[in-house]
Amino acid sequence: MAETREQPATGRRLPDHVTTPLLTLITARSMDEDYAHVAQKRAAAGERPAQGNRPHWISLVAVAALGILGAVVAAQTDREAAVNELSRAALTQQIDTLRDEVRDLQSQVAELTGSNQSVAAASTRTQGQLDDLQARVRRSELTTGYTAVHGPGVRITVDNKPGVDVDSEIRDEDLAFLVDGLWEAGAEAIAINDQRINLLGGIRNTNRAVHVNGRPVNAPYVVSVIGDNRTLQARLLQSSEGQEWFALVNGLDFDYSAENVDDIRLPAAPQPDLRDVIELNADPDGQTGGGSAP
Repeated sequence: MAETREQPATGRRLPDHVTTPLLTLITARSMDEDYAHVAQKRAAAGERPAQGNRPHWISLVAVAALGILGAVVAAQTDREAAVNELSRAALTQQIDTLRDEVRDLQSQVAELTGSNQSVAAASTRTQGQLDDLQARVRRSELTTGYTAVHGPGVRITVDNKPGVDVDSEIRDEDLAFLVDGLWEAGAEAIAINDQRINLLGGIRNTNRAVHVNGRPVNAPYVVSVIGDNRTLQARLLQSSEGQEWFALVNGLDFDYSAENVDDIRLPAAPQPDLRDVIELNADPDGQTGGGSAP
């Protein structure tokens, strides 16, 4: 703050605008001019001039209002600080809780993944077992003959020579040699004149007629065989039953022909009553006829 200048030695008093500090002088003159302007406006309007002490009360009221406002702001700030602290703590707790839940879910996902892998492995094993069972069923169907089948194979046609006597005709045991030789050569399914050979069926003579599965068949006899047609005929010649058959063909002069076929279709065998099959295949010595499936 600037210091008041000292009066000169002559004892003459200096003017106020010289001795008053500049900031105080500017403030006072500004307020004086404001008061004068307001007083002039009131006088022009016919109002009473304002009391000299009124501005002091207004200032006190303004200061009090500012104080109250500051107290309210301070209290509100303290309250919001407490609320913010509580909100921060609540959010932290929620984050911790959610983190634990995520950890539990990840553990469950790992367990489910392990379970799915176990189920998939078990399913693979079960599928392998089913495939094996289906293969066994197909083999059983081929052996029993109770389902229609098709595939590559050989078609053999056997007939009697024209004018041959009864004793030289093809009989049931002759065809049984051929059928047994074909089984030995690797045949998978056989039919004679569309009569499927199966486990319960057989070939037998009734008088001059040949019966297959209890049903009569007549010459020429068409023997349809499903198997590997690349080796079936050669292996028939090598089998013991096949050699017996070809000895009969040459000795009794049967007509014989064979051809490889890419796709042969064989019907399912009939399903007769078991007692009828036993009676049909039984010979006087209590033996059954040959030519059944192996």
